Amino acid sequence: MATITAQMVKDLRTKTDLPMMECKQALSENDGNLEAATEWLRKKHKGKLADRADRTTGEGRIAVYIDDSGKTGAIIQLQCETAPVGKNDLFIDLAMAFAKKAAESGEESPDVEAMRKDPALDQQFTEVYGKLRETMNLTSAKRVTGESLSSYIHHDGKSGVLLSLNATPKSDKNIGADLCMHALFTKPMAIDRDGVPAEAVEKVRAEAVEMAKADGKNDEIVAKIAEGKVNAFYGERVLMEQLHVKTDDYPKAKICNVLKEAGVESITGLAIMKVGE
Repeated sequence: MATITAQMVKDLRTKTDLPMMECKQALSENDGNLEAATEWLRKKHKGKLADRADRTTGEGRIAVYIDDSGKTGAIIQLQCETAPVGKNDLFIDLAMAFAKKAAESGEESPDVEAMRKDPALDQQFTEVYGKLRETMNLTSAKRVTGESLSSYIHHDGKSGVLLSLNATPKSDKNIGADLCMHALFTKPMAIDRDGVPAEAVEKVRAEAVEMAKADGKNDEIVAKIAEGKVNAFYGERVLMEQLHVKTDDYPKAKICNVLKEAGVESITGLAIMKVGE
């Protein structure tokens, strides 16, 4: 059996960033072969990952990748167990690698299980686990395409937005990023009225009719009240009809009008993610 020297242990530790005693064990198990010891550690940690798969992952990170064309991007959610790991550079790099893979997938809703099994990403995933020692789960991914993409990640990394517009805004304001911040704050049900589930609208209408009739209103007034309630509902839950939350930059301005003034007709894609949701 080869003699395991301090330099050999140091070399493996430098390569893997794992504890000294674990590196020494790996070298001993593999007769001092550095590459074999590295692979042994990968397999060992993959086994530990399986053992810890049921651990709660209530923390994590949202990551966004937009390609050089600015027309294709993706947003993903990578979860972990604790907040410090969610802020770790290795974890952030892993999240970004998954976001890039999602953007390259060609699918609107990339298969997270398939992405997780990608050989290169699987190796990176296992290596990051070996260093951070926490369960990690890739829970969601969304690909967005369009003429002009914008994104926003909140400062804690736990929530974010990726959206696309049908044209590049003609404005000195950062229309796209501001709209992303707005959407993260308001969490709209849909981009426009067509995207709102019919049952949600009918529920609002039915409740309005019931209340108006209980107040003794005639049929004509009941219909007007119901229509007003439905329009108010759209104004609160539909992105294009909401008032922009950045009131200093866009005073009392509906999103549709902000975009129209910037030469944009429509929002063609929207993905909002928050860790744990």
